[in-house]
Amino acid sequence: MSHPDLRPRKNVFARAIGVLAEPGSTFEDIVKNPDFVMPVVFIILAGALGLVPVLHTFRTMPELIPSDVPMPPQSVTIGITLITAIISQLIWWPLRALIFSGIGALIGSRVDFKKSLAISGYLYVTSVLSGIITAIVIITTGNAVVLGLGMTLSPGQLATPWGVVLSSINVFSLIYIILSSIALAKLWNVKISKAATITIIMWILVIAVSAGSAHLGSKMTQFQVDVGVGPN
Repeated sequence: MSHPDLRPRKNVFARAIGVLAEPGSTFEDIVKNPDFVMPVVFIILAGALGLVPVLHTFRTMPELIPSDVPMPPQSVTIGITLITAIISQLIWWPLRALIFSGIGALIGSRVDFKKSLAISGYLYVTSVLSGIITAIVIITTGNAVVLGLGMTLSPGQLATPWGVVLSSINVFSLIYIILSSIALAKLWNVKISKAATITIIMWILVIAVSAGSAHLGSKMTQFQVDVGVGPN
């Protein structure tokens, strides 16, 4: 008598490849046997790859700011950037897992937080992919890259709410939506269409919050400028 469900557990390396090559069976395996090794590796890799744009900025910094502005040592800035990136992702990792668990409960699919945490961690694979492509472009062309529909915008336009929205629409966001839909379908034991709908709604909300933050930031900057040039 055969038991098709009794397949051997995939090791962490097979899972790292499988989330892209065979996301359906891989996320199913992760839900059955959650682990946190690759999620931590993905977070560290994403943080390390994020240093490439920082180093590129150092090379172009003299063109961006006046020469009399004091700058901290490069090694200090790099270290702070790396630690901040890793810590922020380590904080967001369980928060996203809580969101997944909460939404699962709302739709009648109570899941173990440990499983939700594993799924949340493995979805960082898209951040690693984005970091790899960005690093390759900067290293090979010597120019910074803006992903998505915002690639034609100026730095000033990218900081606007509309620039944030356009930059968020890129191939890696689409990959994340696809992977997240498959992963959540396995986590919640629901149809992919339902998981995809919820994923897209969450993605839109995140973009809206980011755009709102950009709008608030621009208002604060304008306020500071107005105060600085106003009469004494």
